[in-house]
Amino acid sequence: MNAETISQLYRKRFANRSLILVSNREPYIHRKTKTGIKVDTPAGGLTSALDPVMRAIKGTWIAWGSGSADKKVSDEEGKVMVPPDDPLYTLKRVWLDQKEVDGFYYGYANQALWPLCHMLIEKARFHQRHWRRYFEVNRKFADAVIPEIKNKKDIIWIQDYHFTVLPYMLRTRARDLTIAMFWHIPWPPWEIFRVIPQRIEILKGMLGCDLIGFHINRYCQNFLECVENEMGAEIDWDKNTVFYEGRDTRLLPLPISIDFNTFEEMTREATAKTNLPDIRKKLKLEGKYVGIGVDRLDYSKGITERIRAIKLFLKKYPAYHERFTFIQIAVPSRTKIQEYSELKVRIEKMIDEINKEFGTEYWTPIIYYSTNVPHKELVNYYRIADIAIVSSIVDGMNLVAKEYIASQVDEKGVLILSEFVGAVAELNKAIIINPFDVEHFADMIRRGLEMPEEEKKRRMQKMRAYVQTHNIFDWINDNLNAVQKETL
Repeated sequence: MNAETISQLYRKRFANRSLILVSNREPYIHRKTKTGIKVDTPAGGLTSALDPVMRAIKGTWIAWGSGSADKKVSDEEGKVMVPPDDPLYTLKRVWLDQKEVDGFYYGYANQALWPLCHMLIEKARFHQRHWRRYFEVNRKFADAVIPEIKNKKDIIWIQDYHFTVLPYMLRTRARDLTIAMFWHIPWPPWEIFRVIPQRIEILKGMLGCDLIGFHINRYCQNFLECVENEMGAEIDWDKNTVFYEGRDTRLLPLPISIDFNTFEEMTREATAKTNLPDIRKKLKLEGKYVGIGVDRLDYSKGITERIRAIKLFLKKYPAYHERFTFIQIAVPSRTKIQEYSELKVRIEKMIDEINKEFGTEYWTPIIYYSTNVPHKELVNYYRIADIAIVSSIVDGMNLVAKEYIASQVDEKGVLILSEFVGAVAELNKAIIINPFDVEHFADMIRRGLEMPEEEKKRRMQKMRAYVQTHNIFDWINDNLNAVQKETL
């Protein structure tokens, strides 16, 4: 499945019906710089996964306009054609003031829903003022969506936990719409979800959808359990369906993926343009084993657990001193939230301590980058890494694992994967670890480095074949199939 196939299938299935995608984060950000306006693509799996879809379908993407030059390049309706170098679809920006951003995004979405859904109750903070801003911003997005509807059966595709009450708002204003939602993070069990003071409003809001997609079936079952206990709605457990207020809402496990071919092409292009020995020389990695970790700087990603395991690995296996270097790329995230700024300080302190304890004049055990690295550069790090570690303590899917696999064109790398990542069900040829079991984790780092070449190749070949045949376009096709069934 590829972009052209998806484009053809969409036109065939949904003739004269537009796709309107709604997300908090925009796929392209225009920023003012000293040398003019620069266009950035934000870090994170959501935008990188969905941009190829929108290029293929040529719909309208509605998102918060967060860039300092966004207004300058947009028209009076907040619209601009993207991508900038090859305009294929419309980006419509919603303007939020600082109070709205603080309450909606930094407040309710990321201090209440995010930690709670990642089952970290102790980190969740619920404030009525944040909820009010969250509700108001959802209404603001509803106001932005309605004018874009040209056909009463247009498809609205809402992304993630920022817009739990938006579906019901749209349903009350345009009842015949087809409304789908994809939930990109875990959905917790009812025992945890019930902590949310606004849980009834959230469930009612989401039941305005015809279809809700989750990464795995366990999240579907958790959602049904919450609805059963809180809403008293009729549930068909076998069909993952809720009947509420005269309408059906269907749930489906739809594990998201990446544009495999693009990652592979970027890797091969990088291989042709850059010399691996030169990269190793620049980073002082000649003759060394290399590990890689790429994450948004978030407490759910298990970065501190990973660093502890690396420290124990170096203690237990001194033969790897000056022979193993780990590269940690941690993209700054939600820096206005105290929990995140404290995490950054803690991680940097842990890394400094390890480098001081074990490092030498010629060897730095952990190389740390606190920045966003574009994919065209990132594939170089993936290429030289003998192992990649994804050690999330909770993660809906995790696309870094799939990016690493797609970049392993020589099939020599080893993926070490947390058992608490949604992708683990698909990538069972990875080395599976429990990030809380630091001794086993350290031993698995050694196992990954010492794995026989034939076994490495066999495992990587199987995972690459799977990701290639279950790519982002297969995912969108599965979503479109589900939407089509709901509209028959």
